[in-house]
Amino acid sequence: MTISDTPTKTYCNCLAQDRGLDPVGHGGYFDDCLVLEAPLPWKNDMYQTAGTLPQALIDLLALWLQDYHAGKGYPHLPLLIAPDKSYSREGYRRVMLFTRPSGAFARFDKVEYLVPIDEVNALVWALYQDRDALSRFEGFRVPNADDIRDLLVCTHGTVDAACSKFGYPLYRHLRADYATETLRVWRVSHFGGHVFAPTLMDMPTGHYWAYVGREQAAPIIRREGEVAALRGHYRGWAGVSAGFQQAAECALWQRYGWRWFVFPRTAASIEQSKHAAVVRITHLDGAEQHTEVHIEVSKSISTPHSTNDASTYPYSQYRVV
Repeated sequence: MTISDTPTKTYCNCLAQDRGLDPVGHGGYFDDCLVLEAPLPWKNDMYQTAGTLPQALIDLLALWLQDYHAGKGYPHLPLLIAPDKSYSREGYRRVMLFTRPSGAFARFDKVEYLVPIDEVNALVWALYQDRDALSRFEGFRVPNADDIRDLLVCTHGTVDAACSKFGYPLYRHLRADYATETLRVWRVSHFGGHVFAPTLMDMPTGHYWAYVGREQAAPIIRREGEVAALRGHYRGWAGVSAGFQQAAECALWQRYGWRWFVFPRTAASIEQSKHAAVVRITHLDGAEQHTEVHIEVSKSISTPHSTNDASTYPYSQYRVV
């Protein structure tokens, strides 16, 4: 089912589309993304008490929150994926870590493990706090993990009903029609932006997509066709900051087409105010190239950011000057 198929307009994503909310600039940004296989159901209190999550991740979340309050930012994205009968192994859990390379890049670095359930806690802690202990998990490393593409579709209905209402049918469609030996499709926990449901992350490249229906699935997955048709479905690339930089990166994707996604690239805001910025994007296409993109906030659209809460949130809308 797509948004246009549903008879009700009370879901936050339906209201957002009715109001013309453009998703560009509203993707996530992270230095590392930890993806952990964990059984359903995913309840709202799972981040406070060990059970669904290992105690190590609960402790890491507390440390990251302390760093955030100390002004150190929050460059981490912890996610859960639901076990899959074709991908999972009984008695084991899959753990993936995506990390940002230094300099210009097109893909996040990836390491993947398939470990016994009673080893998950130690592995998660070692990945962040005890790197010397990682050597004992070498035998659980999944070979050729870089060759696997993972589509993460948010279906986390306990966070927002729109994600299950619209995300789950999209997940089933992608899982049935597009999964291959080198492309896995997962149900994933909330990663922000249920107002853009159905929403998905494409890893390891780090692209965020919005309002994805069946008609958008094929060009997104195959990276073919006119990119202009998908302009209103692109939230942004996790390799650059949300807002002005993601809007600028989108503009160059629209210029270069799908080949833009394979160019190593980076961005810097060389001028910025509350309502405008000049973003310099450097990319490698044989030789190093620099493009300055002038972005402004054209307006703000206020719309409910949750299906369960009628209060509105103002979303900045970006355009190239």
